[in-house]
Amino acid sequence: MPASSATSDSPARHDTASGWTGGDRIVLLALFALAALRCLGLAISPLELGVDEAQYWLWSTEFDFGYYTKPPLTSWIIGLSYAVFGHHEWAVRLPAAWLHLATALCLWRAAFWMAGPDNGPLAGRLAALVWMTLPTVALGSFVISTDTPLLLCWSAGLMALVGVITGRLPQTRGMALAGAGFGAAMLSKYAAIYGLAGIGLFALVMRRESSPVGLRGVMVFLAGMLALASPNILWNLANELTTVRHLGDNANLERQSYSLGNSLGFLAAQFATAGPLVFTLMFGVLRARRDDPCAMLMLCLSAPVILVIMIQAFLSEANANWALAAMPALVLWLARWLTTVRAWLGRLAIGVNLALSALVLAVTTAGTLGPLTPQSDPFRRLRGWQPLAMDAAAAMRSHDAATVIADRRASAALLSWHFHGTEIAGGEVMVLVVDADGHPGNHFEQNLAWEPVPGRRLILLDDRASPPPLDGVIWQAGTPALSQTVISHACTRRLYIHRGVEGG
Repeated sequence: MPASSATSDSPARHDTASGWTGGDRIVLLALFALAALRCLGLAISPLELGVDEAQYWLWSTEFDFGYYTKPPLTSWIIGLSYAVFGHHEWAVRLPAAWLHLATALCLWRAAFWMAGPDNGPLAGRLAALVWMTLPTVALGSFVISTDTPLLLCWSAGLMALVGVITGRLPQTRGMALAGAGFGAAMLSKYAAIYGLAGIGLFALVMRRESSPVGLRGVMVFLAGMLALASPNILWNLANELTTVRHLGDNANLERQSYSLGNSLGFLAAQFATAGPLVFTLMFGVLRARRDDPCAMLMLCLSAPVILVIMIQAFLSEANANWALAAMPALVLWLARWLTTVRAWLGRLAIGVNLALSALVLAVTTAGTLGPLTPQSDPFRRLRGWQPLAMDAAAAMRSHDAATVIADRRASAALLSWHFHGTEIAGGEVMVLVVDADGHPGNHFEQNLAWEPVPGRRLILLDDRASPPPLDGVIWQAGTPALSQTVISHACTRRLYIHRGVEGG
């Protein structure tokens, strides 16, 4: 953390023992308090796990170096929290807020190095505060996703890069550490590859300038990155590039739209992601010059990410979070720049985002948008899974069955969570899906696809009143049970529960 003191108003006294100032301590305390408050909110919230969260948890129950759609780091983190705190929704999500706090501390140090001894203390505090008040961080502290560890590892690698450029770290060691940071980020999400592209671009742009990040530095960076990412690389090679192939499917380039509106919509979404004033100010990074290596590095690690996703949105579609890898560099640039302008602008930018973050906290804690809830409630997918599990359990008990065939991946993931460790009819509940076309499209179709077992009793969830034909399954005659749960003003989850026995 900062070793000298400066605030926007007046110098602060040094603590000669630790190098910390009173302003540093206040900001650090505020950051920890905000993280703790967010943890309290998720413990109180009535919202259930999301589909991806439940699937990451399921992966975490079996340690591996890769999984069907994602690298392993997020599941490793969930597995650790789950082992310590037990089978609770909040235990799955608990690491998120603290990972974002750790990210803020990495950016604090990096901004301190970037801004130098005069403005460094203020820039460090601003970087940490801007990060922790980003609306996307407020929401990301409520859910656990692959973006969260990605951003921490990316920021740690970025801190090392800044250390090299500012002379705080030796070139070889610093570039190796930076590569290791981005390699660890690759274990969370493959978007970390933007980091390698950004470093290559930076080295190319700065080739005529005095820069420690030349060809040798890029090679050391690449070596460090490959070393940390190698477990998942080897896993993919041993598993027919399963996760990499899914990444191509996610891009969905076969369904091309060529829509400029999609690109503009994605860019507009970033104003909600970063906050309207903060993202507006971030456009200043486009003025970076080659005689300012740190600013040029921030440009190379941010603008190309957003541009690539805008092209993806133009060609097909893109989610707002796909460009989150650009945010650490943009926050660093903004924090340093804010130290050169009037203090009120920084306070206003952070104040606006703090208000938005407070709104996000209130909404996620309550689990509702109240009177502002639209017809397509964004929280609808986080409701109604426990009642479905209870209805399915009742049907299994009455049918003396311990196997349930879910209608889709979402149901399978959440039922796996709710039925974990549950025994019915003398056996642990097994949740399966039907792979209709024989080509696995998700984790369940690949690893938990239904295959006939003579004599097995089962239930099947389907949105149709008549059961679908399954080879060898004899369905119980009569009207099937119906599980019906209101999950929003305009949406009710309705699933029929069919009972059957597999023939010999």
